[in-house]
Amino acid sequence: MHYRIGVDIGTTSTKAVLFDDKNRIQAIANEGYPTLRPAPDKSEQNPRQILEAVKKAIKQLTAQLPKGDYVSFLSFSSAMHALMAVDETGEPLTNMWLWSDNRAHKKIDSLKKEENWLSYYLKTGTPVHAMSPFAKLLWMKEETNLLEIAHKLIGIKEYLFYNFTGHYAIDYSIASATGLFNIHNLTWDTEILAQLKLNPCKLSEPVDVTTSFSFKSEQLSEELGLSSDTKLIIGASDGCLANLGTGANAIGEVALTIGTSGALRMTLEKPYLDPEGRTFCYYLAPGKWVVGGAVNNGGNVVEWLNTLLFEQEKRVYEELPTALCKTEIGAAGLLFIPYINGERAPIWDGSARGTFYGLSAFHTKHHLMRAALEGILYNLKEVLSILEGIGGKTRAVKASGGFLASEDWAQLTADILGYPLMISDSPESSSLGAVLLVEASALEVETGSVIESNLVNHENYLTVYKKYLHFRDALHLLEHQYKALA
Repeated sequence: MHYRIGVDIGTTSTKAVLFDDKNRIQAIANEGYPTLRPAPDKSEQNPRQILEAVKKAIKQLTAQLPKGDYVSFLSFSSAMHALMAVDETGEPLTNMWLWSDNRAHKKIDSLKKEENWLSYYLKTGTPVHAMSPFAKLLWMKEETNLLEIAHKLIGIKEYLFYNFTGHYAIDYSIASATGLFNIHNLTWDTEILAQLKLNPCKLSEPVDVTTSFSFKSEQLSEELGLSSDTKLIIGASDGCLANLGTGANAIGEVALTIGTSGALRMTLEKPYLDPEGRTFCYYLAPGKWVVGGAVNNGGNVVEWLNTLLFEQEKRVYEELPTALCKTEIGAAGLLFIPYINGERAPIWDGSARGTFYGLSAFHTKHHLMRAALEGILYNLKEVLSILEGIGGKTRAVKASGGFLASEDWAQLTADILGYPLMISDSPESSSLGAVLLVEASALEVETGSVIESNLVNHENYLTVYKKYLHFRDALHLLEHQYKALA
């Protein structure tokens, strides 16, 4: 029997999944690595640790293969927006700067005041924000000499593929999330590179998502327990592949993911752009584009609240049912703006900050917990409203992510969004998407349980949501007025 492996290089770990020829999961290997925060706004990882984690995860799977069976291909998913510099030998000159690295936010604030920033978005489909490699390169250009001394400026999948194949290549999907790639002609944008004074030879070669490579040596393939004939498919970005893996591929189907952060995404047949630059538009495959909005604040807000309320006891999820039972919709007038990590969609402001509003001596920790969850979901509801203005009315929300482990959080999500949540049978949506990408005939994904929306509760949440939007707008205006005075 032949197997396939989907490798998902994530922010906290790499997950490799072994699929049989009917796309059934046979084994999963998960290897983690730490995030380094050497200074405020900096978020980095050691690329060598990630490379070793990928190798270990693959070897764990191949060690379980029945005798005589083989792996026909590996296909790769990875997180977007990472950037690092390497020398002529491929050795790192920097750590990997992650999507959550916010060091460039002041540069982006200045650019938005001085330049026609919307033109950058309309060419690239990438919101102008500190997360993007464009912003990181702008920071490098003005604060370091890395643009001059680096041999290549690459992301994590490019680093991995160079080490596996000897080639510097970037798939169209990851490239379309850099802020450097023109999504209308699928090439690096010459005007943007000229502004950065960046020679295009310092970037990898863009290739389509199903492009196949071979191992650079038989010794390496043997080390991983694979044949030298095993193909390495470059794959796409984790967000785009999550749409494919959850089955959100038709018009009106929306993929919702809430993990550390969160996102809502639609798959459309051509690039669609928001006239205000609030959504992303990334390449998935020929004739398939993923339009959506990613938020910085999801499960990380809950973890932060857990530390505040319970220190290291990890009790917040245990307390959620009680918190939602003992408090009413709207948390007795307590609103939470969830921008504690800055924000991407819908406001794309790396310097935004979170707020509890309406706090009184009456409020308890349970009110804080409810308000925090409501705030996270109101933020996502706003992103969904913007998406519907671009891609049309939602008819199905297909959900994945760690939040589904909490029945109460999942129900709250369905109630606030006002749509049933359709749960994929496969929890490894990005890894499955990486495999399905190669086998375009196998695009149907089974849906498991459905969480219905309580429409009475939804109407009550809509009233609070309107108050949330009003206060959020007022607060954001005050923040910008304060910046102007500083």
